[in-house]
Amino acid sequence: MAAPTAFPPSRELRWIIAIALAGLILRIAASSGSLWLDEAWSAVLANDVGTPLGIFVGINHDNNHHLNSLWLQTVGLGAPPLVARALSIVSGSLAILVAGLIGARRGTGVGVVTALLFAVSPVLVTLGSEARGYAPMTLTLLVSAWYIDRYLAGDEGANRPLTLAFCFFVGALFQLTMLFAACALVGWPFLVLWRRTGFRAAAIATARLLGPALVALLAALAIVFAPVMLSGAEFRFGSKQSFTLLLFLHGLIDLLGYTVGYTAISFWLPTGAAILVILSRQLKTPRLAFYWLAVIAFPLAVAVLHTMNAGHPRYYLLAGLALLLLLGETLVAMLRAGGWKTVIGAIGLGAFSGASMAANFDLIRNRRGDPGMAIEALAARAPKGTRVQIDRETGLALLKVAAAEASYPIDIAASCPAARFVFADWFNGEPGSSAEIIRCGVRYRGIASADGRGLSGQNWTLYERVTP
Repeated sequence: MAAPTAFPPSRELRWIIAIALAGLILRIAASSGSLWLDEAWSAVLANDVGTPLGIFVGINHDNNHHLNSLWLQTVGLGAPPLVARALSIVSGSLAILVAGLIGARRGTGVGVVTALLFAVSPVLVTLGSEARGYAPMTLTLLVSAWYIDRYLAGDEGANRPLTLAFCFFVGALFQLTMLFAACALVGWPFLVLWRRTGFRAAAIATARLLGPALVALLAALAIVFAPVMLSGAEFRFGSKQSFTLLLFLHGLIDLLGYTVGYTAISFWLPTGAAILVILSRQLKTPRLAFYWLAVIAFPLAVAVLHTMNAGHPRYYLLAGLALLLLLGETLVAMLRAGGWKTVIGAIGLGAFSGASMAANFDLIRNRRGDPGMAIEALAARAPKGTRVQIDRETGLALLKVAAAEASYPIDIAASCPAARFVFADWFNGEPGSSAEIIRCGVRYRGIASADGRGLSGQNWTLYERVTP
């Protein structure tokens, strides 16, 4: 049953705030190391256009998360990683608090458990500690869900069309996957109200509540795409992958795995998530429609429509967020049930927390394959600066940002003649670099390397010219 007020009792609220603070510390710990490829690429794009207006009219790239790019431009290309990632760290931590408030509406203890799940989930720790737009978008999504949940429970204070419009608008300018979230957030109240009052009344009520939000979403999409259309330029993508069933399953499984802390590839993950949604009817949860739309209907729509880049795990963030909210309800229901259900619930909560923290500690240690270590190796051998040849374009942003952070003078070249150093990077799934390579007819030997693990990171090896 929904709580009678927007906020839980003070004792539970204090626990939720404490967990959010612990999540903040965890995200700060995970933010060390120089920016990895997508972050660095965003920072370089924002820096190169020079002005805030340029971010909106001069980039035209899917790696431009507009409001996050404004932040990166404001703090500067050489900003310390903690500063560059501060916007995501703060918004990711606030998202824990909002998730706890949403959970608390389902009874005592649900808010605390839900906050804990959001605090330690590896996907949210990852996204909440990197300079991208996903964490702020997550916050706007959850704030929207909190208002809609209260509205459907009859809370007149939650009838806030302009607040929801602001969330949709800002969320989309942080990350365009807010479009997927909007479909679930609009469909949820419509389906609930349709069952209560009939189709026509539900359509009118939903339009009043979320019509301005949809207009705001369209305005945000216009801001992103209108400059491209008006200029006749092509909107660029960091990568373009045609849809395949294997890529779709890999992306969805990766996201669900990093949501619950089980990072091995298992086809049971989407199956288990779907079964959990189906069984959630027994919880009598007022969010059942949202869970169906986000966890089941959304991935199926991607598969049916053969959407481009379906292999990217972040594509399915909406499903992961809904799954965490559902898990919060489910685990507390099991803990309260007594007998074997309580045992299973306790084991599930413990396994989730332990596995998630293990993945988070790996992220903290690995630092996304910190390219700053390459700059450290260069500075040790050439303290006054040097010339480095890159194997491909992706290395440019990595080295440029890492060198700016360290205030290290570097000349980055993409072609011969041979430089003293070569920087070679590759993605997971691609062949790694060997111990020795030949470039421009010159032999090089590896002197430093890193392997990025998890949802973020880049693999690289730094080579030095072998003197005959």
